[in-house]
Amino acid sequence: MKRGGNKRGQFYLVAAIILTMIIISIATISNYSKRSKYSDLNSLKDELQIESARVLDYGIHNQLTQVQMNELIQNFTQDYINSESSDKNLYFVFGTQSNITLKLYQNNENNVFLDNNFVTNSSGTIVSNINPAGENINLTIDTNSYTFDIKSGENFYFVISKEAEGEEYVVTG
Repeated sequence: MKRGGNKRGQFYLVAAIILTMIIISIATISNYSKRSKYSDLNSLKDELQIESARVLDYGIHNQLTQVQMNELIQNFTQDYINSESSDKNLYFVFGTQSNITLKLYQNNENNVFLDNNFVTNSSGTIVSNINPAGENINLTIDTNSYTFDIKSGENFYFVISKEAEGEEYVVTG
């Protein structure tokens, strides 16, 4: 009788281990799927930070004029708008202490303000320029506000948002 009891105990032990593994697998899959909803935004953020630094370095190294630098960054941001705008809103703030450009693409009709100056509430690509009044600039998209420091030399900032399953995911850089 002792042998049969040991086998029954082993059966329960194996069943408990299998059940634990199933529960852990479900939890892992659930956590992974939650992260993937906005992982493309984090990858895009990392890519934009690296690539924008390279573009600015290129322009500075080649001693581009302010007009040439603006054109270089306009082309750079347009490439991202062309490749990423299908399911995202993209806002790029760039320039110097004397002239800041906002280039944006939005799928939605958000109210956009740059330093309390109304820019748009339309969808599509918009470009706007202002002369900043202080050491920082404020970008407001509907009720969300983002403040960026304006340093001497060239500046480049971005806000990217994406809606997924009724939630909005945002990255800035």
